[in-house]
Amino acid sequence: MAPQDNSRWSARPGSFDSLHTSLLFPTDNPLGIPALLHTPTTAIPRWLVPYRTRIRTTQDDLAEGAVHFFLDDYRFETVWRRPRKALEALTPYATLLTPDFSLYRDWPRAAQIWNTYRSRWCGRFWQSLGYRVIPTVAWSTPDSFDFCFLGVPPNSLVAVSGVGIDFDIPVQRQAFVDGFSAMARRLTPTTVLAYGELPGNLHEFAEIVTYPTRWEGIQAARERGMAAHGR
Repeated sequence: MAPQDNSRWSARPGSFDSLHTSLLFPTDNPLGIPALLHTPTTAIPRWLVPYRTRIRTTQDDLAEGAVHFFLDDYRFETVWRRPRKALEALTPYATLLTPDFSLYRDWPRAAQIWNTYRSRWCGRFWQSLGYRVIPTVAWSTPDSFDFCFLGVPPNSLVAVSGVGIDFDIPVQRQAFVDGFSAMARRLTPTTVLAYGELPGNLHEFAEIVTYPTRWEGIQAARERGMAAHGR
C-alpha cells in the first residue's frame, strides 16, 4: 500500500488531532504530564458550581465562585474532546477546578495515567487562556501514587472529593486516608478544597475547606424553607 499523503487535504478534519498533540505544554516529569502553574490561597472560592449548571447571579458574584467537575465523567467529556467549544460554558467564570476524570482501582494503569494526563492538560490549557485553575487530585491504589500527583505544583491549592466513598466501610475509608496523606506529604498543599465532608482525622495532614455537595445544598435549602414556614 502506498503511503498516504496529507498534502492533498485542503483542510484537516475536525478529529484530526483528537489527542491534542499539536498543543503540548511544559512538563516536569518523564511521563510528559503537563505541569500546572502555582495557584495561591487568594484563589479560594466562596462556592462551587457543577460544570454546565446555570445559576442566576451577577458577574461579580460569579467571580467569587468556581466550576467543579465532581460528576460522572460523561457529563464533562466535552472539555477534552472539544476544549474550545466547552469554553462557552466556562467563559462567565474566572476560577476552574481541573476535570475529575476517574481513576478506578480495577482499571489498567495506562488508562489511569491517561486520565491524569487529560486532567492536567485541560487545566494548563485553561491557564494559558487566563483562567485561575485549582488542581483536582485523585488516586486509586498505592500503585497510583507515583503518577497521580504529577503536574501539580507544591505548596499550592488543590481540590479533592470523597463523594462515592463509604467512609463507614473501613477498607474504603483507609484507602482514602492513605491517598490523602500521601498527597499531603508529596505536595504540601497550602489548603485542600473538599467537595463533601471528609473524615475528621484528615485535618491533621492539611488545612481543609469543605463545600457542600449539590444534594447537600438542596437538602439545606429544603430545611431552610420548612423552618421558614414553621414546619
